Amino acid sequence: MKQSMAIPVLRLTCLTWKLIGKTFGLTFGLAFGLTLAAAGMAAEPPAPPVKVGVYAKHAGNKIVYYYRVVNKSPQDITAVAIGYDTGNDEYPGNDAWELTELPSGWNIKFGIPSTSSNSPTGWRVGITTPGEESKTHAINWEIINDKSPVLAAGQSLARMSIALDKADINYLIGHALVTFSDGSAAAGTKGSPVYLTVPIEPLDTSPPTLTVTLTPNTIWSEDNKYIPVNVTFATKEDDYDNLPEIKLESITANEPLEPDDILDASYGLDDRYLRLRSGHNDSADRIYTVTYSATDASGNQSFASATVTVPATAPAPQDQDETGKIEVK
Repeated sequence: MKQSMAIPVLRLTCLTWKLIGKTFGLTFGLAFGLTLAAAGMAAEPPAPPVKVGVYAKHAGNKIVYYYRVVNKSPQDITAVAIGYDTGNDEYPGNDAWELTELPSGWNIKFGIPSTSSNSPTGWRVGITTPGEESKTHAINWEIINDKSPVLAAGQSLARMSIALDKADINYLIGHALVTFSDGSAAAGTKGSPVYLTVPIEPLDTSPPTLTVTLTPNTIWSEDNKYIPVNVTFATKEDDYDNLPEIKLESITANEPLEPDDILDASYGLDDRYLRLRSGHNDSADRIYTVTYSATDASGNQSFASATVTVPATAPAPQDQDETGKIEVK
């Protein structure tokens, strides 16, 4: 496997993949499978001995992905590559580099800038690719040298983050390749690294809470004028991201609308200024329903709506002003 930066390359050989089977297939799976078989039950794959979790946050105009590694194996971990799937088989030809968006500010000469990444003490971060012309890549954290602190058995590791200019869902739903220090404990091959691919697990699964307020929420004019409506939001910080992306999703009504009944509405954007026609088609009130979405950086989404009413009968003169706003008492 090649890299586009001067960082040690993970070399994956057929011997390596055989070690994977011996180390994890036998150590973590064989005894468990035989126990279930003896009990007449269908054997289920054992849980991976390493968990890699991720959550994301909006930070200004960037998306930042944060990773946490939990080592439940008996061996030390010396590297973690995000966005690299080996399939845990002995065929390097079907390996997949899953990431498409490069870190913010990355360039081939200087690599990933410190302003776009964070690494544990004694570790460094870089990009790995299957070739210099590849359009996909992985992000690799690894120890700097043999004196660097490893992720020891039973411990967890955080402070691994990467910032992008544009969101890439593969940073959330891809795989991670974990490198262990050697295979001597299980395979008797001292000094030979052992690798394991595990799925990346989402840590943020809760959507943000959104409340929409429209001002004014009741409009009127005798000649069906357009009335400006301002939008404000109240968002409740979810588990991780307190700056969810807000978008105008739709404006509907309880009666058929003409194409020009709604002006200055930019759907799919954080549009907080609208103009609505203060008219109606029959003897009932017209009720506009304005719907927005809030999506956090981990992809969790919620929706909220508010209404603007056009009364079917004129309000008392003292209850309205020259702009068409109505004071609701």
